[in-house]
Amino acid sequence: MRRVLIVSSLWPPRVLGGAELYAHALATRLAARGCEVGAVTLGVDGPGVLATVKPWPVPLEEFASANAIEHALLHARDLYNPDAKRALERALREFRPDVVHSHTVAGLSGVALATPSRLGYAHVHTLHDYWLLCQRMSMVKRSGTACERRCTSCILYSMEREALVRPHPPDVVTAVSYAVAREHERHLPWIRDRLRVLPNPVEPVPVAPRQPGAPVTFGYIGQVTRHKGVPTLVDAFTGAEVGDARLRIAGTGPVYDELSTRTPASVEWLGWVDDAGKDAFFASIDCLVVPSEWKDPAPLVVNEARARRIPVIGAQIGGIPELVAPESAALLFPARDVFALRARLEAFAAEPSLYAVTTDVASDNTWDAHLDRMLAAYDDASRSAGARA
Repeated sequence: MRRVLIVSSLWPPRVLGGAELYAHALATRLAARGCEVGAVTLGVDGPGVLATVKPWPVPLEEFASANAIEHALLHARDLYNPDAKRALERALREFRPDVVHSHTVAGLSGVALATPSRLGYAHVHTLHDYWLLCQRMSMVKRSGTACERRCTSCILYSMEREALVRPHPPDVVTAVSYAVAREHERHLPWIRDRLRVLPNPVEPVPVAPRQPGAPVTFGYIGQVTRHKGVPTLVDAFTGAEVGDARLRIAGTGPVYDELSTRTPASVEWLGWVDDAGKDAFFASIDCLVVPSEWKDPAPLVVNEARARRIPVIGAQIGGIPELVAPESAALLFPARDVFALRARLEAFAAEPSLYAVTTDVASDNTWDAHLDRMLAAYDDASRSAGARA
């Protein structure tokens, strides 16, 4: 029986994005394959969690609403967290995993990436974001706008993290898209000879057909923030000539109140939705809009739409173009361009059938195929760790 220790800052039910949902789903699938799986998290307890690190000064999911002093303290803690080092060492000593698989480690600091290899354990790390390159993980400014280039403070943070990680790096690094892989290769030369791209898996979902004659319904689901492009989407939709089409927005975030109070009745604000609400949301829309204005590595919502054969209007940024179905390629638009997005909304509303997704999800990107590739990465990491011993 293979023992796998998962390291992830967050863990369901406390989630901010797709990385922790993927990590938890991976743990579940590995267990179904006969692996024994444990987890180390940042203050999230639950079944299978072996150790938690107390978040300080605020829980990670409250970071967006924290004050400037709390931001500074959390960034400092994220350079070196001695509590994370002790918790991870204890979990390694007691669980004795065959391989450690780290995911998003914000708040746990670079010790989460350096400790396994330093102690002789095989280690795979998955790049879900830009934490190694940016203090905010997203290459987005404090104002919520995307960075055109790395700022000085992020370069300094990256140098500090690299000084800790580079002597004891993960044996294998996987990236969720070619876009995020290229960004790291450009700035971190040491990562190149251990990097491989493993896209997030897509599993087909049976979906009942929408009622004929219903108004075209666009949908957005995710954080309601500027860097996710929600203000651009609202401006594009409210100015578009789309007849009786509707826009449903699921999620919460810092610009929710500002936007929701100035939109017409054709824009429906759902707030946060649970899993059942997410299924109902996807069942209610004809087209998903992913208007990200940051280098979104691989938004899981695109996969969720692809699994349901829902067309996607997506920004040409980050990993989004890699994920959309071929039928949605004509709906891609330049990020931040409200007029181009408006044109895509109008084109879809005029003739939705032109963009109907008919291609099947690739059989080599199902969960079973993904697990096979991940287990192969674990084997490679074990061989590398053996060579280090």
